[in-house]
Amino acid sequence: MPPALRCHLLIGQPASGKTTLAKALAPLLTGPGDPPAQLLSTDAIRAEIFGDAAVQGPWIDIQQRLHQRIQECVAAGIPVIVDATHARRAWRLAITQALPLPAPVEWIGWWLYTDLPTSLAWNAKRKRAVPVPVIQEMAAALADPHFGPSRAEGFAALCAVVPSHHKDLVPVLQAELAGLDQRIRSATNRERRLQRHGYSRLLDLERLLHLIRLLSTWPDLAATDPASAEELDAILSPLPQGDLADRAAAFLGKLHGACFADVSAIRSDLAWLEAAGFCSALPSTTPIQLAPAPRAAGAIHGGIPPMGDGPVFVRVMTLLRHLLQVPLDRPAERGSNLHQHLIAATETIPGAYLSGETATLRKDLEKLLTPYGFRNRHDNVRHGYCLGTAVLSPPRLQEVHNVVRQAAGQLADPSAQDLLAELDQRLGWAGISADGLPPVRSYARHAVVDTKLVRRDSLAAPRRAEAIEAAIVEHRRVLLQRYPGVGGFADSPGCELRVWPLQLIFHNVGWYLLFEEDHIGREQGLIRSERLDRLAMPRTDGDLRRSPGQHAAAINRLERLLHHSGGIYFGGDIDQQLAVASSSASRRNQILQTLRFCCSPWAFAFIREGLQRYPIEHTRFSKPLPADSWWHHPKAPHLLEPGPVSSSHPYPVELDLPPWTLAADIDLRSWLFAFGGGIRIEQPDALRQELLRRCQEAMEANGGPASPANTEDQPSQSTQFVNRLRKERRLL
Repeated sequence: MPPALRCHLLIGQPASGKTTLAKALAPLLTGPGDPPAQLLSTDAIRAEIFGDAAVQGPWIDIQQRLHQRIQECVAAGIPVIVDATHARRAWRLAITQALPLPAPVEWIGWWLYTDLPTSLAWNAKRKRAVPVPVIQEMAAALADPHFGPSRAEGFAALCAVVPSHHKDLVPVLQAELAGLDQRIRSATNRERRLQRHGYSRLLDLERLLHLIRLLSTWPDLAATDPASAEELDAILSPLPQGDLADRAAAFLGKLHGACFADVSAIRSDLAWLEAAGFCSALPSTTPIQLAPAPRAAGAIHGGIPPMGDGPVFVRVMTLLRHLLQVPLDRPAERGSNLHQHLIAATETIPGAYLSGETATLRKDLEKLLTPYGFRNRHDNVRHGYCLGTAVLSPPRLQEVHNVVRQAAGQLADPSAQDLLAELDQRLGWAGISADGLPPVRSYARHAVVDTKLVRRDSLAAPRRAEAIEAAIVEHRRVLLQRYPGVGGFADSPGCELRVWPLQLIFHNVGWYLLFEEDHIGREQGLIRSERLDRLAMPRTDGDLRRSPGQHAAAINRLERLLHHSGGIYFGGDIDQQLAVASSSASRRNQILQTLRFCCSPWAFAFIREGLQRYPIEHTRFSKPLPADSWWHHPKAPHLLEPGPVSSSHPYPVELDLPPWTLAADIDLRSWLFAFGGGIRIEQPDALRQELLRRCQEAMEANGGPASPANTEDQPSQSTQFVNRLRKERRLL
């Protein structure tokens, strides 16, 4: 085989002395009568294409011309010197391993060890200075202990030069060139004993690792939910089309560099991962099979990484597969060694770590999980390792499936219906079946709305619910339409609503949207609720979004309203809402009103068990009577003195509630009035009168005796509730 042509790649941040070194190196590469070495500079190519070296222009245009000239020179047997920063690994691999060449080549890397202060000083003297942040960023990339220049990137040799230490570079370069043959021969002899395989090249190995990391976060690289859609869109927009290999190539190219975006190679990677058991959620004990090494094409690719050796690759990939399939695997006993536990968990698999290789496993974890994003830097190793979103065992996944199935069926959650379909598909891929397993837990209450029978454009329809979920995640204002003729109350919102959606909540009989009205001229709007099947989102309302801080503040206000109201009705007075949601207890206490009633023994037995129905800090229950033997927790709010033993209703209860809850909340009345004669309301009197009136009306409607005329003026509070129950007028 003819000797390989030696070509040279310069590596260094801007203003590190690359051009000076290139000019000194070029005459040393060829003898008398030989064609001179070709110096290829990206700055010179920019000047050719754009008329000025300072114009950056599309990199693809520069790269295409650079690669074309490298290929032409190699075909002609002319050595080349590529003068560019090559600060990132992907930029170096694009030439040393991804670029097809017409003849064998030995790439020699010249790494200029120029310290950052010197580069900044030299840069300041240039006519065309490079921005300082660019130099700092590239210097940091070159200094990265994991992704800095390495012989494994396809270099036959990597030469280090410190230009600032030498006035004349020629003797230094001559000495380096004179020793190349011996260096390359020694390195090649050391690597002959290694078992090469299909992922021995660093380019192929890193593409595989980047692909595994990508799929461990987004298994199908599809926007199946709003959060994933937003994350993927932040990486690449619009989202790529095609099959999984096409989509993965687009994302890998964007995240790590174009040299990793080989669709045909990724398709082979996916097939290998499937065959090796990486795509199964069930732990695999089959040995890792090495991909066959490609036939030598004549090109010399230089050094190989540690995992380029077959046994090393097998043991590391066996461990990685185990961590993907059994995430957070750690010893059950405290103080046990995690690395010994991982060895014991995989030792029956051929090619895995041996019992005495704890130190080897620890080093492999440090070189694999952290650099390639499988583990956060500086994370405590005692926490175990959790890769991507695979955090549950198969039995726990079956339990999750049951919970989702219950939410999709009994609660008619449109999002859960989509999630259930996806979960069924994924569990099927993993060989996990949840069919025929009776639920251990179920929901007695179910939604009154059948999502199969709602309007197709309703937010309760499965596909339409995704739109409002996305708006919540994106903190985006939306325009909603409330259908005419649907059930409602006198204070229900109008037909057209411009709102900030905050949360979806299942309440009693169905799913509701909690939202904040967009009040023009006010920073904060009224928070309301409306059932999903009564709403549509017919069109977008632009792309107005508010900051995460503003959204978080609205959510915090909503949570306080839910806490103090005990339901999802918050009245129609913004000032009252702000007072109740205030972080100031004194301001809140000024507006809260007290409901006091006394209970019969049987009613109080039920009521005292419901400690979380309303805020416990605003709840006061009766103390036991002297003869009572019922148990209560010492921290339960039994603070009120009971009535006489002879009383039919000896147990007082007091609740401090928002004014709208006392005035018109249905949940309060459904709970309180259901006790009938088991309670006696003492205050507010308006609520007592309302209970009397409702009992009288019920008696009259069912043939009971008519009530005497009530001539006294009734408080407006009961009138407000009656008005709230009136159906809204149908639009003509």
